[in-house]
Amino acid sequence: MAVVAPADDRPASAPSIHWSTAEDGSVDAWDATVRLEGDTLDALAAATRATLAGLTVLSDHADIPAPRMFGGQCFDPTRAATDDPAWSDVPSALMVLPAWTRTVHRNRAWLQWTGPAAEARALLWDLPCDVISAPAAPAVRVADPAAQERWESLVRAALAAMADGSTAKLVGARRVRWNRPGGWPLAEVLGRLSLDDGARFALTLSPGVRFVGATPERLVLRRGDTVEVDALAGSIPREADDLAAVVGLLASTKDRHEHSLVVAFIADALRALGLAVTHDAVPSVRTLPSVHHLWTPIRARSSGMPDALALAAALHPTPAVAGVPRDAALAWIALHEPDPRGWYAGTLGWCDAHGDGRFVVALRSAVIRGDAAWAYVGAGFVPGSDPTREWRETEAKLRTARVALEGPR
Repeated sequence: MAVVAPADDRPASAPSIHWSTAEDGSVDAWDATVRLEGDTLDALAAATRATLAGLTVLSDHADIPAPRMFGGQCFDPTRAATDDPAWSDVPSALMVLPAWTRTVHRNRAWLQWTGPAAEARALLWDLPCDVISAPAAPAVRVADPAAQERWESLVRAALAAMADGSTAKLVGARRVRWNRPGGWPLAEVLGRLSLDDGARFALTLSPGVRFVGATPERLVLRRGDTVEVDALAGSIPREADDLAAVVGLLASTKDRHEHSLVVAFIADALRALGLAVTHDAVPSVRTLPSVHHLWTPIRARSSGMPDALALAAALHPTPAVAGVPRDAALAWIALHEPDPRGWYAGTLGWCDAHGDGRFVVALRSAVIRGDAAWAYVGAGFVPGSDPTREWRETEAKLRTARVALEGPR
């Protein structure tokens, strides 16, 4: 049973889930009435649908938000990370029906409790609350003098692998560690993540392990008979002369080719589901605080539209984070990347009983456990990629996580 009522501004402890976008508003959630774990999002889909379908919603208001389950899956469930310091004891896929949810949208706020009907009558509308003081120590990026050399070697290995034509695109990722005695209060990190970067999220993967970020890339937005997907590939750091940088990006044969591979994959995957697909023939540019991206919004319609869970499972991972062909790219990544990606470049979001939902590609992100945090960044490689330029691109993309962990400077 879900009970929903208008909310006030009562204080609460750090949520176990945070989600915010310009369209969805801001959602904070605490505890779990239902927690599903498995290998893939697809494996959890039936139980997720059954959980949502079994809810009875009680409210005196007609325009309340529908109950949602939140979660997603890691980048590659076949690549175990059980011994990795960042990802040990973390599920490959997770969906959560929160016990408490506070949603703020369009100047209105709603508080929702979900649980057994027998407990509803005795319900006390008090959110979990505790006091957390901010650590006094600054966050410090751990020095890694060989990082650029390792990265450029990875790019050269990708170029060599693509030379015979068996792969058209490969995507590499790297990670950077920060330390901070006392850790990072979630409110501090979220306060430094800008909605200008897209969807802002925090998900507790296991006790003491939080995955946080602000990603520009929407994987699935499903509303009724319509789905919208972002093709976001081909990037350059922002420069002093942004107009010249944008013109150069639009004119770049290398970046346009990389982008076209992503557009073709998404469009073909949606058509394979029987959907009518439309998109612009020429990409536009999406400008974020640290980088410019080539961007093509893709839309599909159908009276028999699959739900958000099925769409996310069909599309993940796109060539924007893996490569082309997908299976060969995943095999190359598993062989050549020194650190498992975990949930970085995985998919994360929400769905409801109507089949609607929003899932994003979990970029510009970090995993935080105790006094340590690992931030991830990546870049796509095609024939003609320059190792040093790709390094500069990742450093620019790292800005989101750096500001979240260190603060602006």
